[in-house]
Amino acid sequence: MPETVVHFQIRMPPDIHERLASWAKSNKVSLNQLVVEVLKKANEQREAQPVGAGNGSAHQHR
Repeated sequence: MPETVVHFQIRMPPDIHERLASWAKSNKVSLNQLVVEVLKKANEQREAQPVGAGNGSAHQHR
């Protein structure tokens, strides 16, 4: 049985969309699959960093 899927809409500049779509096509995967994998890997890297070792590029919730 498939996992529950959460739908999330994102707005991005057309040039980023084009670059990601091209990357996905060259890897023979869907744009959605590529974005999910990139976000998963970025989150794994973030979680592997010691607390306070982030580079500050993402907004932090207070």
